[in-house]
Order: sequence, then C-alpha cells, then structure tokens
Amino acid sequence: MSRNNQQRRADKKRLAAQQRRAAQHRTPSGEPAADLGDADLDRLLVSAAASDIGASAHREVLTRFIEYQARSAGDPAALRRMMQRIDALIQRNLTLMLDNGWQPADVAHVIRRDHTQRTHRLAVAHLAVHARATGAADRAPLLWLGQLDDLGVFDPARGVIVGGHGDPLSTWSKVERLHEHDAIAGGLQVLKTTLTASKLGRLVDPPSAWGATNKGVFPNPVARTGDVDAKALKLIRALLAKAEATNFDAEAETFSAKAQELMTRHSIDAAVLASAAQGPSARFGVESRRVHIDNPYGDEKAVLLSVIANVNGVRSVWSPHVGFCTVVGTPVDLQLTDLLFTSLLVQATRASAEATSRDRRPSTPSFRRAFLTAYADRIGERLEAAQHRVAEEAEQHYGSSLVPILADRDAAVDAAFTEAFPETVPMRNRRLDAQGWHAGRSAADRADIGAGAAITRG
Repeated sequence: MSRNNQQRRADKKRLAAQQRRAAQHRTPSGEPAADLGDADLDRLLVSAAASDIGASAHREVLTRFIEYQARSAGDPAALRRMMQRIDALIQRNLTLMLDNGWQPADVAHVIRRDHTQRTHRLAVAHLAVHARATGAADRAPLLWLGQLDDLGVFDPARGVIVGGHGDPLSTWSKVERLHEHDAIAGGLQVLKTTLTASKLGRLVDPPSAWGATNKGVFPNPVARTGDVDAKALKLIRALLAKAEATNFDAEAETFSAKAQELMTRHSIDAAVLASAAQGPSARFGVESRRVHIDNPYGDEKAVLLSVIANVNGVRSVWSPHVGFCTVVGTPVDLQLTDLLFTSLLVQATRASAEATSRDRRPSTPSFRRAFLTAYADRIGERLEAAQHRVAEEAEQHYGSSLVPILADRDAAVDAAFTEAFPETVPMRNRRLDAQGWHAGRSAADRADIGAGAAITRG
C-alpha cells in the first residue's frame, strides 16, 4: 500500500470516529439541532475547506463541521442543502479564479494533479455549469472553446455546452455512487482549490470580458500565418507517433526524417510570411500558452521543456505550485515545441524504465531525477547541433535576408516574455545521482530527435 493510500484510510477512520462521537450528542428526541443560516453555513464550509479535512485539520473547525454533519445525517434535505451551498461557493470562487487568469484546462489540471481522477470529474462538471451560465458556446474565444472541447464540455459539431444542468455535487455523488459525506469531502477539496488559487497573468479574455457573440471571430492574420497547416500537423504527429512506437532504429529515423522536413519548412516559412505581411516592424503574432506538467518529477520535466523551448526560439517559465510552464513564442514554434516535448518525454520515460528493468537497485527518485536532468542536458546539445545544420540549409534557400528576419523574431519573443515575466528566477540545481546522470545522457544519445533537427531560429 502506498503512503498516500495509508493516509487516506487513516483520515477516513478518524472522520468516522468523530462522526460517531458527535452523533452521541444529538438531542434526546433525535431531531437535528436548529439549522444554520446560509451565511453561517457558508462560513463553516469555507473554514472546513481551508482547514483541509484530515490529519492537518484545525480541531475546533473540524469538530464543529462533523457535529453539523452528524445532526444532518438523518435529514436528507439538510445534506442536500449543504451540497447546494458547496456548489454555490465553488461557482462563485470559480468565476473569480477564471477572471484572475486561469483557464478551464488549468483548473482541471490542478485538481487532477492535487487530488484524484474522480475529483477531477467533479471539477469538470462545475466547469460545464459555469460555461452554460456564461453562454460560452456563443461568447467564448476559440481557445477557450477548444479547452472545453478537450474536457468533453463543449460539442463543436452542434455548438452547444454538454452537461452543466442541475446540482453538480449531488449528480456527481450519484454517478460515482458515493456516500453523502464522501461527496461533501470531495466538494470541499474542489472548493479549497478555488479558494486558494493564486492570481495568474491573463493569456486569453475571461468570461467577464467576452462580447455578445464569438461568431465570426478568428485570430488576427499575423497569428494565422504562424499556425502549422492542419493537414501537415496531423501528418507530423502521425510520423512522430510511429517513431515512438517502433523498435527498429532505421524505421524510426525514416519517420523522423520526414517529420523534420515538414517541420523545417513550416517553421521558417512562418517567419518569412509574417515578416512579409508586416514589414520590418513585424510582430510575428507572439503568443503565450501553458503546458501542464504531471507529477512525479515535475521540476525535471520542466527543465526538459525549457531546453527544447530555448532551441526552438521559445521562452519558458515554470510555476511549480500550479504544475505548469508558460511558454512564449510564435504559434508555429509553440506547436513544434509542444510536439517535440511530448515525443521526447515519452522516449525519456521509456528509457528510464529500461535503465532499471534489469537492476531494480537504482530505481529510486534520486536516480530518476538525475536521469531526466542529464537526458535534458544531452538532448539540448544534440538539438543545438541540429539547429546549426538546418540554419545553414535555410540560409542557402532564402539568402542573407533570412538572418535579420529570424533575429527580429527572437527580439519580439524576448520582449513579450520580459513584459509578461519581468522577475524570473533561475531554478536551483540539485545534487544528482551520478549513475542516473550517466544513464540519462546515454539515453539521450539514443533518443530520436528527427523532429528536433527541424527547429531553427537563425
């Protein structure tokens, strides 16, 4: 049994014991004590969520909350009211959270990262309620709708929000077949996240800034010239997927070589097209996006992304408390960075597992952290070498005018990054396991970076 499972079981036993003790103090008639008013109940729920029900809960808050639950145990209406108040509090705080720079995918990611897949489904249900209440189907930006689509909340074919009816917590409880107290505990977990969420920079307009309709609203022309063609993007993804899946090096190299050709052409053509459209003062449609990093070893995975981003002309900053990196660059370079990061992370995970498959002794967190750090270090060296080769070929095709174009693109990205993050701090290096370091560099030497050779910025 994992340590987390042991802790959860201990918390459940403690919670049940407190409920039994509180139940002994019910009125002689067995009737629930007088209900709290909405304002008092809301304050109690917020305090319970902030105290984090479990081993670290504040004794007085926890005792009062359990006593209220015990008094309400025989009254379905009281439990239903409590769930409805939790729903209302989540919606109120979710509105503030989204207005403070969070996006639907960010909310879903941090809930799944800090809690469980089951709790993640409750958060998605609340996002559906919020999307329906704000008219997202007709008003939200395309990026926002794309995230809702990925979460199963928006149906692009019909242009409607899926779900979002009724009381999310009660409906979720029935679907998951949970006891009311377990459902309330799950609701408090989501509530705590919405209560404690820090303010983020806005990368897209929140619901409070939406117009009456989004019909006919598309990204600006500069940004569209920087998008990778949909058909080419699909083909690149398919080639990289085959490169990751095959056990034959020659076959993987063939798939990646073709992906490299496509990615090289799109990366350079996008910069040339943007410069031609805007002239010497081209802004290249620089954008910011978030890349979600899953546990474990989030810091090391963020380092790998940063290495890939730097070679790709993209800037990256890691926010460990929320588990994502914000990347700044042109649309095409952001897409290529994301593709390459996903592919190399898959290869790194597989190589790490292979490194410990025959000898389980080095299979420790320190080994894996060192492995991923060394892997990123060596991948960076290989990508830099590939960058110089591709840059030389591109200059022969476009001539000397390409160098200032790519230099202007870098300057535009740097300016946007500095404006968004004026006070970034370099990550501190950890003491690393030597065996893991050497194993990681060896794995990086074997990694397929066919896509990486396509990345160029001058």
